[in-house]
Amino acid sequence: MYRRKTKIIATMGPNSEKIIDELAKAVDIIRINLAHGDEEQHRRYFDMVRDKVPILADLPGPKLRIGDLKNPIDLKPGDKVTFGQDIPVDNEIFFKLIKKDSNVLIADGRIKLKIEEVGEGKAVATVIEGGTITSRKGINLPDADTPVGLTKRDYELLKLAIDLGATFIGLSFVINADDVKKVREIVGNRVWLISKIEKKKALSNLKEICKASDGVMVARGDLGVEVGLPSLPQIQRRIVKIARNYGKPVILATQVLESMVESPLPTRAEVTDVANSISQGVDAIMLSDETAIGLYPLDVVKTLDSLIISVEKTFKPKRIHIYKNVDEAIAYSAVVSSILSNSPAIFVYTRSGSTALRISRLRPTCPIITLTFDKSVAKRLSMCYGIYPVLTDKLETLDDITRKAKETALNLGLNGNIVVVGAARPDQKGTTRFVRIEEIN
Repeated sequence: MYRRKTKIIATMGPNSEKIIDELAKAVDIIRINLAHGDEEQHRRYFDMVRDKVPILADLPGPKLRIGDLKNPIDLKPGDKVTFGQDIPVDNEIFFKLIKKDSNVLIADGRIKLKIEEVGEGKAVATVIEGGTITSRKGINLPDADTPVGLTKRDYELLKLAIDLGATFIGLSFVINADDVKKVREIVGNRVWLISKIEKKKALSNLKEICKASDGVMVARGDLGVEVGLPSLPQIQRRIVKIARNYGKPVILATQVLESMVESPLPTRAEVTDVANSISQGVDAIMLSDETAIGLYPLDVVKTLDSLIISVEKTFKPKRIHIYKNVDEAIAYSAVVSSILSNSPAIFVYTRSGSTALRISRLRPTCPIITLTFDKSVAKRLSMCYGIYPVLTDKLETLDDITRKAKETALNLGLNGNIVVVGAARPDQKGTTRFVRIEEIN
C-alpha cells in the first residue's frame, strides 16, 4: 500500500481533542497553538498528545488579537463599532499603533474596518468589509509599524513547551537570523526551531533565516496581508525553493482546506492549491481551524491524506542545487542507486539525522527508512519529506548496519534490492561513509 511522503500536521482544539486517538494515528505531528487557552489547557493538550505523536508548539509572538467574546459578532458594511467596548482587544498597544483613517484587518484580512476616532483605550471604526468575528482572531494593521520579536510571554511559553516535551517550536514574526539565534542560545539543540515567514521584512533575509533555523513555515495568513494576495503565490514558491536548497523542511500553512471547517468536502480551488504546493516540494502541510474548531476534523485529515497520495503518484520532483562535498555525494549516490536498482526503499543509519535530511532534500521516489537510536532524532525526522524513522540499537560497524537494514526490510515485507547508507566507525580514529546495494531474499 502506498504511503504518502508529504507529512500532515493537525492543530489541537475543542473539536480535535474529542477524537485525539484517531487523529494522532492519522497525522504525523500535532500542533498546539499557545496563542489560545491558558496554562491549564496547554498542559492538558500536551498530556493528551505527548506519548502519541511529536508536538509542534507554536509561540504567539507579538500578534494583536481579538479578546474573548461571549458570542460571535456579525459585522456588516457600514456598521459602527468601538474597539475596547464592542470588540475587545488583547493588547493595549493596539490603541497606540492606530490613528484616524488607519485600516484594521481581522481574520487574515477577510474583515476590514477603518478607524474614525481614537480615544483613551477605545477607538470607533466603520466596517468596510464585513464578516463574523470570533474570539482570539488575529488583527493586522497594515498602516502601522507593528512590533516583532519574542515577547516576555513567549519566553514563558517557550520554557513551558520544552518542559512539557515539545519536539518543535514555531517562532512567530521572525524577520532575521538574529531572532532565531536568540532562541537558540536558550534552547540549544533540545528542540527544532521552525521560523514562520509572515512578515515582509523577512523576505530579504530568507537565506540567513533558513541557515539559522531547523525548518521554516510559509504562514500565508499574515504574509498575505503583508505582501498582498497577488504576490503570495510566487513568494510561497520562493520560500519553498530556498528552504529545499538549504535542506530545511518547509511547512505550508493557513487556509489549506478552510471550507472544510463547515463543509464535508473541499472546494476545487483548495484541492488545486494543495496539489500545486506538493509539486513545489513542501515537506508538510498544516491544518489549523480545519481540525481545531472545524466540524469534520477527522474527515479533513483523510481528505488531505488521499489528495497527497493522488498527487505524489504523478509528482516528479524538480532538480535543486547540488552542493559539491562528500556528504552530498553520498546522498546523491544513494538516490541514483535507488533509481537504477529499482529499490523499494533507502535505509539510512544516522546519529543526528543529517544524512537522512540530505537524501530527503533530493526527493527520491522511494521512501527513506531511517534507523536511529535517538528518540528525539526520530521525532524530528517525522516532519521531513519521505522519511520514516525506526528506532534501533546503537550500531558501529558496516556489517551491523547492513544486517539491521535487511532485518527491517524483511519485517516491512520488502523484497528486491535495497540501498543502505550510513557511517561506520570501525575504530575510534575515523568514520567510513558508505552506500551499499543489498539484495533481500
